[in-house]
Amino acid sequence: MTCNDIIANLKGIFSPVVTPFNRRGGVDFGKFRAYVNRLTGAGLGGILVAGSTGEAPYLTEGERLRLVEVARRLVRPPEVLMVGTGLEGTGATLRLSREVIARGTDVVLVVTPNYYKSRMDGDALVAHYRAVAAGVRRPVLVYSIPQFTGIRMAPETIGRLSRLPNVAGLKESSGDLSFVLAVLKQVRPGFRVLVGSVSILLEALQAGAVGAVLSQANFVPELCAGVYESFRRGQLKTAQKLQQRLLPLARQIAVPYGVPGIKAAVDLCGFHAGPPRPPLLPVSAAVRREIAAVLRACRAGLDF
Repeated sequence: MTCNDIIANLKGIFSPVVTPFNRRGGVDFGKFRAYVNRLTGAGLGGILVAGSTGEAPYLTEGERLRLVEVARRLVRPPEVLMVGTGLEGTGATLRLSREVIARGTDVVLVVTPNYYKSRMDGDALVAHYRAVAAGVRRPVLVYSIPQFTGIRMAPETIGRLSRLPNVAGLKESSGDLSFVLAVLKQVRPGFRVLVGSVSILLEALQAGAVGAVLSQANFVPELCAGVYESFRRGQLKTAQKLQQRLLPLARQIAVPYGVPGIKAAVDLCGFHAGPPRPPLLPVSAAVRREIAAVLRACRAGLDF
């Protein structure tokens, strides 16, 4: 796909795929291949490799590149392959972005640098993203997840970023609808805003967001895609009913248990996610039973 094709297809629901690990702690690329193959063709807009749900901070550069190579063979247009490449340094981020693009990545997702968070003002962030976007030949998405980074960009700063050449959009994962609405008022027309919380999905779509990156799409991809497709067709009541099914998966799995809970849900739905990588710990057997019950309730009566 050309860059224009990629940007046009940056819409819908994306799965931030987990990274399966084996008992020795290494990446299980065979299980990853089978898992991604299950997600392709499920109605999603594409997948995100090496995002927060994929335990990106714990992946080596070599592991990340190999995951991209495996995913690229399976993710076909119009589905979009996004890859997280944000590191603390601008030069390191640019180098990794070029490496994943050379292996077929459509879009690079660049999280805000945050170690020196007191110095990451609007000017520093604009300079960082300008340098990265100017140095690659694929669209760049800004990744805002203040609950992890401690960096809460002003809507005006995001407006400035939206006007940088090759910065195509934003993944906004705070879950704060008022903030998303403020951002949508600041960004240029055509800037692609994706949210990261199912609780605000429909309201964000109605306000002008183009989709979402949802951890729930790892284990109920058709249900997540169904919310977006129902909205796109103007079937708002159906979209609302489907969204209500998804809310317990966020409130009772993702929010309290994070990545370990999401990986348990993937396992319970028939795919190998394996344990999280230390220092994250797997959920207990009791929590796993709780997650299984939530999944059963969510899927009751559905034909997918």
